[in-house]
Amino acid sequence: MHRRSYRRCAFAAVVTAALVLSATQIVLAQRTTTLRLPHCCAVDSHFDVGAKRFAELVAEYSGGAIQVEVFPGGQLGQETEVIQNVQQGIIELTLIGHDPLAQFAPITTILSLPYLFDDHDQAFALLEGQLGVEIESQLAGRNLVVLGWGNNGARVYTNNRRPLETPADFRGLKFRSPQSPVNLAVTEALGGIAVAIPYGEVYTALQQGTIEGQENAVINIYPANLQEVQSFMSMTHHLLSFTVLVANKGWLDGLPADQRAAVERAALEAMAFQRAHVVTLTDDLVARMEAAGVIVNWPDLGAFREATRAVHDAYVGRSFSQDLYDLIRRAD
Repeated sequence: MHRRSYRRCAFAAVVTAALVLSATQIVLAQRTTTLRLPHCCAVDSHFDVGAKRFAELVAEYSGGAIQVEVFPGGQLGQETEVIQNVQQGIIELTLIGHDPLAQFAPITTILSLPYLFDDHDQAFALLEGQLGVEIESQLAGRNLVVLGWGNNGARVYTNNRRPLETPADFRGLKFRSPQSPVNLAVTEALGGIAVAIPYGEVYTALQQGTIEGQENAVINIYPANLQEVQSFMSMTHHLLSFTVLVANKGWLDGLPADQRAAVERAALEAMAFQRAHVVTLTDDLVARMEAAGVIVNWPDLGAFREATRAVHDAYVGRSFSQDLYDLIRRAD
């Protein structure tokens, strides 16, 4: 009898423990939210570094209640499509380059003007003030909330003819730019011949001599192996690029206060981490370009600023206000 009673009690204990464990797992599963965070670029790119850091931090700060699955390489669509899906709440958030946002909030065009900012540090300081307030307000009206701003590099020119010390050195040279009115206008204002070519075709176009040069950030130039078909790199820093961590407004507003605080804290810290990473990465890749035989020069940018000033006129008072533009100019 005692043996049977013991067995019945032991069996009951095992069943009870299993039920408790199962119930605990169900409760935890119910309390855990998994978000999707797509971005355009390759695994271990500067986009991926920022996205993965955000995923780590939001899991930590939410006590595991929020998990983030990162989808690199455009797996969930190209940037414009992904932004639309975030806007509609199909995807919770995304990490993107800032340029496509102009389709949703024209004010963001101000970030793309040549030499408007001295450097990324100045731009980030302004984005933490009135500039950021106005941009983020317009995006919020489109159901998009900016969680943080990151660094997408400063664009420079490369070519296979000569160092670009002054705008006069651009004459007669064909440079690839993306299909962007601002980028094309900058090259033309500097005296070059602007040619819009898809990014994937740049290497072949340079190799075959269809164009002599191109412009992009160093963090994109070296991974594309353009050092194999270019001899000179001029650090013009004519356009600054930004990454932006953007969330669906309805989703964010619906979070419990503690979870929203965790998301916002993780976003700010992840973007700060990404900014520092890009600075270090850029320095490293410039050194690698030089080691590969590319001649790097740092021109005096005064003449470049003057030559491209007229590009601003096409957007001031149209895509953004004169007052906002003047606010930034006064910060110089």
